[in-house]
Amino acid sequence: MKRFLNAILFQIVWFVCLLAGSGWGLAVTVLYLFLHDRYFMTTGREWRLLLVFVVFGIVIDGTLFQLGVFSNGDENGLVAIPPVWLLCLWVSTGTLFVHSLAFLRSRYFLSALIGMIGPTMSYFAGAKLAGITLAEPILMSLFVVSAIWAIVLPFGFWLSEKWGLFDDQELKIK
Repeated sequence: MKRFLNAILFQIVWFVCLLAGSGWGLAVTVLYLFLHDRYFMTTGREWRLLLVFVVFGIVIDGTLFQLGVFSNGDENGLVAIPPVWLLCLWVSTGTLFVHSLAFLRSRYFLSALIGMIGPTMSYFAGAKLAGITLAEPILMSLFVVSAIWAIVLPFGFWLSEKWGLFDDQELKIK
């Protein structure tokens, strides 16, 4: 039940971030992270994974904005920083690995395949909802996102395993 609830809460954060923007997105994300810490985390080490995902968001999406793969019309200055709501989605994505996506543990090839499809479709739908423009040709932009997430998703599972974030008691129950 906790895994399902984790996925549902993430989807709520996703919709709020995309439809309501940075202010509400940040507020809902902070609430979600509080709930995640209290009711889902089995170890405080999971915060390291969430921090890594914020850094990924800054570096990866920041680079994609800088290169013009994404555009939100707010680019001014030399460095294009992703909007706060997008960084909220990155940290929230980090909450899924040990919980609702735990079935992909040690399944790196499958997680890469899912990474190529799920997040790519999320970016495509999210861009339309949040007013982000994908560079033309759109299929090339989506290919870039797909290639990135084919690496990011398995890497998130690898980090989760390396840092001992999975609750092995759950595995023994099944």
